Amino acid sequence: MAYKEATKFDHMKKTGDYYITVVEDTYLGQIVATGTLIIEHKFIHACSKRGRIEEVVVSDECRGKQLGKLLVSALTLLSKKLDCYKITLECKPQNVAFYEKFGYSSSEETYMQKRFWD
Repeated sequence: MAYKEATKFDHMKKTGDYYITVVEDTYLGQIVATGTLIIEHKFIHACSKRGRIEEVVVSDECRGKQLGKLLVSALTLLSKKLDCYKITLECKPQNVAFYEKFGYSSSEETYMQKRFWD
């Protein structure tokens, strides 16, 4: 990891609002899956917390081994334990059915973005 990325990662760790979960293949010594829970502090709901799942990724060679299920279940449970009033995520249309298995449902809200760089 380059110095710039390491500095950003250290910042994420220090805030206490990022929960990065990894699955390591100890035989290969490689990370094969990862997911992140980010906690946002909101003014609504009496300044409650909202969880957001991001960056759920499973390596190609480990797909179909329930690692995505493990990550989403763990991050969802963690969000509940941290007393979040809700948890959200963004996904591609082809992944909606996967997340529905965990009780997630599509929202009436529209997701919009403005990119400043890729």
